[in-house]
Amino acid sequence: MTDNADMRGKRILIVEDDAFIALDLEDVFEAAGFEVAGIAASVDAALEIIDSKPVDVAVLDYNLGVETSLDIAHRLDAMDVPFLFLSGQTRTVVLDDADVQPVVLNKPFVPAHLVNETRSLFRGTP
Repeated sequence: MTDNADMRGKRILIVEDDAFIALDLEDVFEAAGFEVAGIAASVDAALEIIDSKPVDVAVLDYNLGVETSLDIAHRLDAMDVPFLFLSGQTRTVVLDDADVQPVVLNKPFVPAHLVNETRSLFRGTP
């Protein structure tokens, strides 16, 4: 995570229903040069952030208690905003439910790997 200049100004949405994990993710992404556009613990809160401020990329916890983040993924996909799922669910569960083809990383996560995977979402984009 030494080269964070390429992510400066990139606004990331963090969707995570566990407050401790959300704060950890915020620290990881800020240290990598991202600007945190917002943190949401529910679908409604995430959609409100998406509708109110620019988002360049998102990291979505799949299971948000009584709901999943699939509606958020659909909105981001329609807006051509890259995202990945970071989930305690197995990759198979997420991919079986999702009708988009997302990147899926498992919890617990290695910060450097998560940042690198998030950066890779920008390959081929200006």
